[in-house]
Amino acid sequence: MGDAAGIGPEIIVKALACKSIYSVCRPIVIGSPDIFREAVVRFTPSNVPQLKLNIIETPAQAIATHGTIDVLSVASLSPQDISIGTIDASAGAAAIKAIETATRLAIGGELDAITTAPICKASIHRAGMPYPGHTEMLAALTNTPDAVMMLCTAGALLSEPILGTAPTTPIYDRVSLAVSFVTNHIALADVPKHLSVQRIADVICITHRALMRSGISDPRLVVAGLNPHAGEEGMFGKEETQFICPAIEQVQAQVGRIDGPLPADALFVKAVQGEWHAVIAMYHDQGNIPIKLLGFGEIVNVTLGLPIVRTSVDHGTAFDIAGKGLANATSLVAALRCASQLTKS
Repeated sequence: MGDAAGIGPEIIVKALACKSIYSVCRPIVIGSPDIFREAVVRFTPSNVPQLKLNIIETPAQAIATHGTIDVLSVASLSPQDISIGTIDASAGAAAIKAIETATRLAIGGELDAITTAPICKASIHRAGMPYPGHTEMLAALTNTPDAVMMLCTAGALLSEPILGTAPTTPIYDRVSLAVSFVTNHIALADVPKHLSVQRIADVICITHRALMRSGISDPRLVVAGLNPHAGEEGMFGKEETQFICPAIEQVQAQVGRIDGPLPADALFVKAVQGEWHAVIAMYHDQGNIPIKLLGFGEIVNVTLGLPIVRTSVDHGTAFDIAGKGLANATSLVAALRCASQLTKS
């Protein structure tokens, strides 16, 4: 469900109003029935008959029929309990419960994959969750120390297009790019402290395996430097020689072609031209800025290394437009389709 005070319920209703979604998966919403009773009334597209709800207690009870949204009830949150567009601990608590339930069901084999709507990190913190985001939370829930966040344009991780229904030209017709991250949601000042030869090596290998499973027989990878000009032989920083170069040398025999460390400002130009299948970025904004500039709203977030399939949207809760009917469900549609295809890879 994501954060109910944000655009999560709206984009879920809009995504599940697409009949084509039901041809690739059996979608189940995990969250609060009361939130979705209001959401279907407010956000069912005008060109679609009014959507209905089927409240269920187990995934096996889902009817998976277009026109009716199956909602597995895990929270008693109602619209009256929250203030739309604000940081709210009760919305955070409901989001946490939905994520925990989805993960448990996926680990138990009752779900094939999880696709998450956006959460508000401040809200889950107020609700007592110590993790900064989905990736870290899912890593803890699945006991996976080496989970990796990857953002990819539709088709970059898979051998066929996955977007399907987009209001604009699908991004796989324009550019293909995937970015994996060595560090995620931490302060920029703390990034060097979280770099290690082993972590960088693990991210490279996990990314390589994901590309291989997706049907790319000989993945080409590139590693971005942390510092300007990739350190310029130590003039602008030592992390390249201390951590990044040794990590590349450690895994070279396992992953085949891997270039770097290269300056991030230059390598993304070549990456979008097809020089490499994936970029290994050192920190959050280093990779997020270029890929979101290329295709914000049409990108899929995939968590690599987990024992379950998890995808997500490429955006946040958008409190500024929450409840106004303005949210675009394109990224969620892409994430659902990607999750469906990843279960087959």
